[in-house]
Amino acid sequence: MDFSVLGPLQVRSGGKAVAVRRGHPRVLLTYLLLHPGEPVPGPLLADRTWNGCPPADAANAVHRMVSYLRRAIGGQEELPLRTTGGGYVLDVPAAAVDCARFSRLVRGAGGEPARTLAALDQALDLWRGDPLADAAGLPWAVPHVTELEELYLQAQERRLTCLLELGRHQEAVPAAQALARTHPLRENLTSSLMLALYRSGRQGDALAAAAALRRTLADELGLDPSPAVLELEHRVLLQDPALSAAAPVAADPRVPGGGLPEPPGAAGVGPPEEAGQRVSGRRAVTSLVGRDAETTAVTAAFEEAGLLTLTGPGGTGKTRLALAVLERGPDRGPEWFADLSGAHDDAAVASVVAAATGTPTAPGSDVVQAVVAHLGNRPGVLVLDTCEHVVGGAATLAVAVLHGCPRVRQLATSRRPLGVTGEVVWPVPPLTLPPVGGAVTTAQIGRAASVELFAQRAAAVQPGFRIDDANAADVAAVCRVLDGLPLAIELAAAHVDVVSPATILERLDDRFALLVSETRDVVARQRTLRAAISSSVDLLTADERALLTRLAVFAGTFDVDAAAAVAGRDPGSPDVEHFRLLASLVRQSLVARAGPDRYRLLDSIRAHAGEVLASAPDAPQVRRRHAQHHLAMAEAGDRQVRTNAQQPWLVLLREVLPDLRAALRWCLDGNAPELGARLVGALAWFWTLEGQLAEARSWLDRAERAEIDDPRVRSRVLLGVGLVAAPLGDLARARDACAAAADLSRAAGDDRGTGDALITLGVALWALGDLDAAAAAHDEAIERLAAEGDSWRRAVAVVLRARTALDRHDPDAGDRTAAAAVAARRSGDAHLEGLASTQRARDALRAGDGPAAACAAQQALEAHRRIGYREGVAAALTLLARARSAEGAAGTATALAEEAMAVATAIEHRGALCHAVEALAAARAAAGDDRDALLLLEVAATDRRARGIPDPPVERELTERLADGLRVRLGPGAEDVRRQATGTTLDDVAAERGARAGRGAVRAGPRSTEDRSGADPGQPAPV
Repeated sequence: MDFSVLGPLQVRSGGKAVAVRRGHPRVLLTYLLLHPGEPVPGPLLADRTWNGCPPADAANAVHRMVSYLRRAIGGQEELPLRTTGGGYVLDVPAAAVDCARFSRLVRGAGGEPARTLAALDQALDLWRGDPLADAAGLPWAVPHVTELEELYLQAQERRLTCLLELGRHQEAVPAAQALARTHPLRENLTSSLMLALYRSGRQGDALAAAAALRRTLADELGLDPSPAVLELEHRVLLQDPALSAAAPVAADPRVPGGGLPEPPGAAGVGPPEEAGQRVSGRRAVTSLVGRDAETTAVTAAFEEAGLLTLTGPGGTGKTRLALAVLERGPDRGPEWFADLSGAHDDAAVASVVAAATGTPTAPGSDVVQAVVAHLGNRPGVLVLDTCEHVVGGAATLAVAVLHGCPRVRQLATSRRPLGVTGEVVWPVPPLTLPPVGGAVTTAQIGRAASVELFAQRAAAVQPGFRIDDANAADVAAVCRVLDGLPLAIELAAAHVDVVSPATILERLDDRFALLVSETRDVVARQRTLRAAISSSVDLLTADERALLTRLAVFAGTFDVDAAAAVAGRDPGSPDVEHFRLLASLVRQSLVARAGPDRYRLLDSIRAHAGEVLASAPDAPQVRRRHAQHHLAMAEAGDRQVRTNAQQPWLVLLREVLPDLRAALRWCLDGNAPELGARLVGALAWFWTLEGQLAEARSWLDRAERAEIDDPRVRSRVLLGVGLVAAPLGDLARARDACAAAADLSRAAGDDRGTGDALITLGVALWALGDLDAAAAAHDEAIERLAAEGDSWRRAVAVVLRARTALDRHDPDAGDRTAAAAVAARRSGDAHLEGLASTQRARDALRAGDGPAAACAAQQALEAHRRIGYREGVAAALTLLARARSAEGAAGTATALAEEAMAVATAIEHRGALCHAVEALAAARAAAGDDRDALLLLEVAATDRRARGIPDPPVERELTERLADGLRVRLGPGAEDVRRQATGTTLDDVAAERGARAGRGAVRAGPRSTEDRSGADPGQPAPV
């Protein structure tokens, strides 16, 4: 069975043509033929077949179409199209598809000119018309068509080269003329045409071809022909005898599309570098943006290095930076630019460099030694561009030049180092990204190098485009999503003449379909983002490719052990082979460093590898291993955040939060519900400390609905529900969930789980005003945890029991408060120390001791800020504001209360917001504004009544004492204030007054600039 897509679809079975209905059946079969032997998920196949708009019954529609194809094509041979794991596999060898044969023939053609010509002719005979004609214009087909068309053109160019090498000049003329007319900007085609015409005795026509190229370049690009073309024109004019010899023609990368660096047979002409000329140069067509610091640093390093290699992922701008380095610094002598992108194997490297440097060669000679002898002891710069696919050949030549040409400096660009002694490796970073945060200005965004590049390239297609308030946020987001990768940003900006930056951002979910260049003179590997990444991935070994695919499961950063876990290896074991594979991916710029011993995939590389992972047979196992690894980390973190190791573990959990979310999403989508429930339970306390209550509630709701067999796991989920419901103001739910959790743990004989549930049950009961029941719950927790030997949990219960004693006016409240301070200090838990200090501040406020209250509240604030516990920060700020009001410092008290409001609003803690507004009322009263003070108290009281949020006794006493004094002083005016308050809500007050804090929630602790609040890590934190 044979399939042809290099033209309209053709199928032959048993040697006979088979008719396939036009339209969707051909589109579906074409897509499968581009992925022979690979599982293609049914939804993806439907999306591709119906161009993103599949019918409502897409699965059935695909099944019907597959059945039709099996019937239509299954003549003498059965169509090997089988169903597997929710998708389809077309089990045919790549050799049965003409585009695969075409690619293999073109890429494999090499060696003697006659043999190369035969292979190229065989490949070109397969070309029947427009490739993938039945999928013409579909977004997914465009990158494949682009790649095939570029390969077709390269085959024709190489065929011309072979004809010239074989002395078949007259035969080459019509082919060269046709190609030069079709592709007028590709200088190497014109050079080949000039040489073929000259060798055919048509000197005038050769000069006319050069003149036509000069006009075209000037009109279309504002450029002059390359030095190589000008040199060839000059030699044709002089009738240089050396041009008559048949010698290899090599392409010059000076401009996209080529040019001849040195006319074939030019060995007999004196080297122009002796006259101070550049034998081969390359001029930048576009400006270099945002690379001043890198250019300066690389230029300085290059002055000290014999060989410097610029490394980085495809599209990061290595070649452009190399050109900038050539333009800077002192005169280093002639510069030879050797583009190795056209070198098909290691053996071809020396020939390309020989052509670039004008090195005379003879058949059978050692080309590397000829280059070394030609360059000798002269000064100069040799640029080896695009080495990654021929690293071995580039390394061999670079070493020979290092040893044999001491005055020649070498500058290489490659996606991986050459790996030779004396090489200085300089990783080229992505462009700088704009800052994040609500207070970032348009001017600050515009100064980021990535945004500047976007703006410049957008202005090239949409004159007048600039960064302004309307588009700055969208452009900044585009640059962040694309990781500051120059090629990706340029491809995105090129669409500004059609759609807005906001639309570009929306469509980046399918970045590979969007980021395609329409520019005709761009090399194939940079015409699409997919091609740029694929050209790197194609260089990997099978083991490296497998590891990269599995690393796509990570949403954020990871360490060596995490990488080993998802790869199915033993984390923590000295697995040298795994480390070698990971190190190789780092050195090949496919895995990026993200800090000491942490790594990440750039978003575009993750998206590319993620497509492969999605259809990989072991994808479910990879995701399960990812979830299991992060469950182990979360459970360890749940233990450690309750110890004096709290701070580093909080930092680590914040770092891996994107992956914790990804694991939760996969588990709770029905793939591993009990594992997901365990993960939710392990993260509940972390979320509470972080103040991520809305996100926690979302995950807990899903876990509560999941099928869970283990009562201990269900108990942990219910405990989490209670932990989060209480600060969100749903106290009844918190009470009921914790009571149920305690019952489950008691039945399972789990004293620690029972103690945990009783602690939070006591908190809910205390907040509901049932102080006796709260005291009983905490007393039982203390007893059970003492027997269990759990000092941390027991200390929590002791501190909370002291709070209840204080609010009940128990005779032993003072002793309990002192014991709580000791227990908290011994625990090493900053959260617990802050909670104990908070109780001392409350006690001092009730006693009217403002300075003592301020001292204790300040200690609580420092402890909570140290770990970023925002609920504790809000409480401490509120108490400190009340203390400063008692001391008469109204201005300070107002600022503190407004900051407390901002924090409480950010974490959606309604009770904390009421307390902060009541503290602001005390500050306004201290400032003499009694009407405003009473208005604030009335608004807070109304919200408490509406939401059923009781006021703890100490705070209630303070608020009632303040309100009574205000009503006395205002007299009849108090009723006017009450009526005014009916038209004001607590949210109105928070929006107006909390904003004055200058986003005070950001000051709540040492937190990263990454998103810490929502379930969607791609959205900004609502701070």
